[in-house]
This record gives sequence, structure tokens and C-alpha cells, in this order.
Amino acid sequence: MDKNILRTGKQVRPKTAVKGKRYRCATCHKRSPKPVKTPAPWYCPNCLDLQSTQATDRRD
Repeated sequence: MDKNILRTGKQVRPKTAVKGKRYRCATCHKRSPKPVKTPAPWYCPNCLDLQSTQATDRRD
């Protein structure tokens, strides 16, 4: 896998932002207070809790 390289100039739009430039939740598009350094997709704490509760409901 290639490293994320910061690029300038007009190019094809990437599907996800470069590490450290990601600010929005993948489901609700809520803005993060800090740049997100983890791999995409990133979920805000509310959506993450919602997903975990839905996953446990499906198991039961």
C-alpha cells in the first residue's frame, strides 16, 4: 500500500481525505474538533455508540 503523500495542484478527487486533513464523520458528517489521524472511515462518538448497540442487537 502506498503512503499518503501530500499533493498540491488540481488532480483527481480522492475518495477520502489525506491523514490529518479528515474532519467529518462518515455517517452524520459532523465535524471533528481535531484532525483525524486514523485510517478512513472515521465515525464520531455518537455514531460509533449507535453502531455498536445495533451490532449487539443483531447478535441477540
